[in-house]
Amino acid sequence: MNTDNMASDVVTAPLSSPKKARFCVRCKDYFPVACFMSNDGTDDATLCNRHEPAKNGLRYCRGCDDYVALDLFPKTTKPGFACKKHVSQHGGGRKAKLKQMTDVDKKRRILAWKLCYSDRKIFKQTKIAIRQNEIEIEVLKIDPNPLPDVYAVVPIDCTAIASPENIAVVSLMQRKHLIQMFKANKLAKYTHTICQIISVQKK
Repeated sequence: MNTDNMASDVVTAPLSSPKKARFCVRCKDYFPVACFMSNDGTDDATLCNRHEPAKNGLRYCRGCDDYVALDLFPKTTKPGFACKKHVSQHGGGRKAKLKQMTDVDKKRRILAWKLCYSDRKIFKQTKIAIRQNEIEIEVLKIDPNPLPDVYAVVPIDCTAIASPENIAVVSLMQRKHLIQMFKANKLAKYTHTICQIISVQKK
């Protein structure tokens, strides 16, 4: 009996790999198959176990990839599946920020404040002492209808933190030149240039 010939006649079907992920219709995302197994051993083909009622004061967090205490979630009527630590990545925080950026006025205020905040490192300050609306008030004094990415604020006294009493509204190009002066340690020239800009604005 020729076993070699018999073996050659056997056609082995390719083994299909077991599914590693499954789509949850409520999360609108794929998760490991194990996530669809409830604690009581039942398997759900469409809803992952993140949608089980909270047990023992715990709730699933996508960022932690684990069940964490309910008081670690944002205090909202629908806390979702992201704790306070991960809400900006996996919760509604990012969507809210994107929605804000579609409003021209809000976008202008946010960008101006963020630029001022990031500039604090350039001016070797640990913080700023000014809010978005305070920057907006100063910008509107210069231009009643400003656009985003047109104006910035810099400290008048570059050795002190930015505050409502210590800022000047400048164009982005002027800001660039002023920062170059500061980095070159030309502080007298920086102060003189700021004073000139303020003088022109008051005319």
